[in-house]
Amino acid sequence: MQRFTEDDFGITRLMSAFHLDWSNYAKSEYEVLEAALGEGADTRDVMSLRHDAALLFDRLPSGVVEELWGAGIEASGFFGRRVPSGTQWTGSIIERCDAWLSQRESISRGRADQCDGHDSASAILLEIQGTDHLGTELTSALTQCVRLCTPDLAFRILLRVLLCKGEAISHEQYEKFQSIGADLGYGEFLISAPEHLVAR
Repeated sequence: MQRFTEDDFGITRLMSAFHLDWSNYAKSEYEVLEAALGEGADTRDVMSLRHDAALLFDRLPSGVVEELWGAGIEASGFFGRRVPSGTQWTGSIIERCDAWLSQRESISRGRADQCDGHDSASAILLEIQGTDHLGTELTSALTQCVRLCTPDLAFRILLRVLLCKGEAISHEQYEKFQSIGADLGYGEFLISAPEHLVAR
């Protein structure tokens, strides 16, 4: 089973665009979203982005979405004047994805890309609960994401959070991440992303 890309995808790929100096390249958060939906965007990635955003929009309270989003990006102070809430942000993502997809030929998501990771839920919950430096609120938000959204989405957000925090992880934990990622059909670049965090 292999996803459509070797790299990150969906909403966690969009999260990675909000690095520390993103505002040097875009005038607003919405401009970053528009850039992600440019002419060169892959239809399958736009579909994945919409799918992730809809899960967050439909199944989690706005405050939990804000906790997950804020932890998964490098930039701080995301929500405020231009983006008032997590619900508003995910709603905007859905709206823009729908507009983009309406102008393209419809395709079906592959079998691997539909994998929500429910068989890996217990393993993912163990990794979330065993990562001490996440803090109580983020641990709770990720746990809700596993149980109310999908384990796949929660695990990708966990990987993003670890990359943003830059905290060391054990070799054993990294191996568990690789095993879970392989079960979810993740590509090499996504699975290996936290390798530099392994304590030497």
